[in-house]
Amino acid sequence: MKKLFITLIFLFTLLPHGYILADEKTITISGRVQNKTENSDSSKEYIIKLFKIINNSEEIIEISNTKTNQYQFSFSNLTITDTDEYFLVTENEGLSVITELNLQQQWDNLIIEIYDKGTNLDDIKISEYSLMIPQNSLINGEVSVLVLITLENLGDKTFQTDLSKPNLSGFDLLRFSLPEGYSNLNVDSDLPPGNIMEIPTGFALSNAIPPGIHQIIFSYSHQITNSKFSFKLKLPFGADKVRILMNVPEGIIKGEGLKQLEKIKIDQDFYTISEGTNYERNSSIELELSPFSKTKTFRSIFTFFETNLYK
Repeated sequence: MKKLFITLIFLFTLLPHGYILADEKTITISGRVQNKTENSDSSKEYIIKLFKIINNSEEIIEISNTKTNQYQFSFSNLTITDTDEYFLVTENEGLSVITELNLQQQWDNLIIEIYDKGTNLDDIKISEYSLMIPQNSLINGEVSVLVLITLENLGDKTFQTDLSKPNLSGFDLLRFSLPEGYSNLNVDSDLPPGNIMEIPTGFALSNAIPPGIHQIIFSYSHQITNSKFSFKLKLPFGADKVRILMNVPEGIIKGEGLKQLEKIKIDQDFYTISEGTNYERNSSIELELSPFSKTKTFRSIFTFFETNLYK
């Protein structure tokens, strides 16, 4: 027993800090690819790649790859450990679909849903456009603006801008308007990775947009004059609902189609809120929000989105 105890101490002394003994097992990963696009090419083959992330690190290694055979795929005799993470990448027409593999689930009957690529923006719509002024006064003469957009792709293809198009213009992109002179733009979304392209009056995204519902959130700052924040809000994709909120109990919100609603309390503040519905594609709203004081204060902005946005 004493010899065993000494041996264990010796082993743990030699092991690197943070090292975890991993259980290994041999498995098969298999399943089928379902192309959800109507009238898709039934003879098409898809490349599927298997990756692993090494023990909670940033190191990613491609383990293997295969092609589908009549939509079926399989990776056989794979040795995996419970300390690594695994995922599949399915490629189709330049688009990549990531499937995370959960160690608690079976991997021998996977269903991977994909869509063909499309470049038509007609199926893209805005369900809700919510613009919020979370501060009740100016900070260095600036107002901070937070926008949350609910976006829908109603079609059966993943929209992807063709950036190689010789006469590419803003009309080919997913785009949003901002007041001229904006600053400190930050954008996030649940869309696949892409790039942000800024112009003086807004920005566009190159992200792919799969069918379904998605969210985009962005914030920016803007200098205001005469205690008013005003600009022309363009809605190239229309909007089923536009909601404007400002952290000023006696605030005034003006704009085409907007109607004032009952004030709501968020955190410790009362917000003025106005709402409009059924804005057509390529419509616009001449927004004007006032008044703002010059006291340097700021309120929390996230409580609203967590508890009130979808009420």
